Amino acid sequence: MWYFYSPNIIYGEDALDFLENIEGSKCFIITDKVIEDLGYLKILTDKLEKLEKTYQIFNEVQPDPKEEVVLSAKEKCLSYKPDLIIALGGGSVIDTSKGVWVMYEYPEFGIDDIHIFNNALYELGKKAKLIAIPTTSGTGADATYAAVISRNNNGVWQKLIQAHKGLVPNFSILDPIFPKGMPPGLTVDTGMDVVAHAMEALVANGRNEFSDALALKAIELVFKYLPIAYKDGNNKDARDYLHQAATMAGLGFSNANVHIGHTTGHCLGAVFNIPHGKCVGIMLKYVTEYCLNYTAEDDKSIEIYAKMAKQLGWAKWDDEDKKAAFSVIEKLSQLHKIVNFPEKIKDIGITREDLDKNLDSLVNLCFQDASGSMCPRLPSKADFENIYRYAFEGKDIDF
Repeated sequence: MWYFYSPNIIYGEDALDFLENIEGSKCFIITDKVIEDLGYLKILTDKLEKLEKTYQIFNEVQPDPKEEVVLSAKEKCLSYKPDLIIALGGGSVIDTSKGVWVMYEYPEFGIDDIHIFNNALYELGKKAKLIAIPTTSGTGADATYAAVISRNNNGVWQKLIQAHKGLVPNFSILDPIFPKGMPPGLTVDTGMDVVAHAMEALVANGRNEFSDALALKAIELVFKYLPIAYKDGNNKDARDYLHQAATMAGLGFSNANVHIGHTTGHCLGAVFNIPHGKCVGIMLKYVTEYCLNYTAEDDKSIEIYAKMAKQLGWAKWDDEDKKAAFSVIEKLSQLHKIVNFPEKIKDIGITREDLDKNLDSLVNLCFQDASGSMCPRLPSKADFENIYRYAFEGKDIDF
């Protein structure tokens, strides 16, 4: 028996109009000041006012949401007593909103009560529905059951992955009016996050037929439309399809999991304060090579990536599987060049001295990151160290 979890998804131009069909009139909006400054919050509030829905705004979310901010938003939400919680923003906003949603339903809960064994979380939504309106095309948080919340652990902001199937939002509204203003750098970082979600999901231990289909389509859309959106951010079709791809990949990895690409990326970002999409995008090539070098007889990584390459036209159908699989690495490198995305760690301002000094901390954090357990090939301490060293120099993984 298998379960596939998904929000109700409304997508395409004017998707925001669907708010009219969602019951509830008292809205607690969670967002950030950047979204407000860009005018996106006003688009939402104008729509709510037209629909005669009232609202209160919490706009204090910052990238990699801190536990203290989530708890602050919880208190304001409890005071306001909404029947709708609306997350307007990127992954940090949506993850914050998931935490608030849980603790609004159960005020006695804290962050540590959000975990897969807490059966009470299946009952979320009695007090308020959660509506996710992503403004970036990358995290897929609008479709997932995880919330990444940072906690200060001995001076390092450790990313806690709080997960439960009940955390999937009730609605995901994908209106391309929001991501159209993303600058090229953010467009690329978030687009590479989509690629990482989908490619890792294809070989993660939880993969299934539904996740495979969504991940494959997400990869196809990103490789086609990311270069277009990078060059012309006002291209409506590119923005719309990238927005859909992000949620498809979110559905894929949420129901299959990611693996050590996100493990190593999470830890790199936590230690060096580098944006998530940039970290996982850089690490993807190296962890994919690591999986393709696995020699276990029952491992299917080469078979899976070979089939993907052939389906997408990156390899010929009569190519030997290993050759076809490694064409994925070539296509990743080509995409990096087309959209001017860094291919190695030293390209993002981290020195070899910085890496060596923090390598023990990075590897220790890797072993605390739950997503690593879903990799078809489980790294040793030495493997993690070498993956980082090779990724720093841009060397092909040969172990």
